[in-house]
Amino acid sequence: MTDGQSGRHISTKHQVLLWTMMRSGSRMTQDMLQALSCTFPTEEPLRIHRHKRPEFLIQLMKDIFQCRFFERPDFFVQWVNGTSLNHENLRLRLCKDLPRLCSDARLTVALCQTACVQLVRVAAVELRLAMALLQDSALSVRIVHLVRDPRALMASREALHSIGNGFEFDDDEINSTTICDRYTRDLASARFLTQRFPSRYTLLRYEDLGLHPEREVQRLYKFLDIPYTSQVANRVTSHTLGFMKSEFWLTHPFSTFKNSSAKVFAWRGQMDFSEVTRLQQECGTVLRAYGYRTYPTLHLYHDPHNTPLLPLPPLL
Repeated sequence: MTDGQSGRHISTKHQVLLWTMMRSGSRMTQDMLQALSCTFPTEEPLRIHRHKRPEFLIQLMKDIFQCRFFERPDFFVQWVNGTSLNHENLRLRLCKDLPRLCSDARLTVALCQTACVQLVRVAAVELRLAMALLQDSALSVRIVHLVRDPRALMASREALHSIGNGFEFDDDEINSTTICDRYTRDLASARFLTQRFPSRYTLLRYEDLGLHPEREVQRLYKFLDIPYTSQVANRVTSHTLGFMKSEFWLTHPFSTFKNSSAKVFAWRGQMDFSEVTRLQQECGTVLRAYGYRTYPTLHLYHDPHNTPLLPLPPLL
């Protein structure tokens, strides 16, 4: 199999699971991981089902990775009509002129089965559900676990929530206790996966990606055993430096085209120190485990030389 634009041979189908939380930079990360034109991406398949039993969610993810769209007609409709562009080339080249072809599951199954990379992004449920996928011998899933400083995530959600116009979060999604509890449970799962599946799980901090995008994306592609082509490198540049994009796309809350290094620590100018203190108390274990500096005083919080990012400590 070859990537359609680079012509480079890719001998194996790669199954990639991008696991994260909302407002952690997952749209930008997803776009970099699906840079190869032979990628078959699926975005947030669990969000509308997140309150269902874990067994249902696990089986749905297995069916997606095994291209079972005939067995999942409701999900197939969700995939085709999703708010996010799941397969840009398909939609642009075929769906506009041949809508019946796009509504036929056979085309989607064929694209899924012949893809060089299957990429699924999940943000709505806890990381522990991913364990069952790694334990299934019929799959070869590798997990990229994307995390972001809880203080930055909270600031981003509050800012988006305040805009309104359909951007509102549920109450529990802007509740710091609920968010820190989710971080804590995901941290426990991350430690288990690091120990049990070290070759199939990797942790990615959004801050590292924003500050060193080329280095981190190259690391991810090496971990996933996917070739890092010039096409991928161009995608990294366009999404992290903000070149040739209008002000609308550079400032839109859901845009993936940003000057990423300038955005990484922008939350420090948005969040009151009292809220920072409260989050540090509730999320202290997570902050330390993922290498985020805490600020005991207002002076240190405002000192630009005290970067929130520390070297990533071992999870074990």
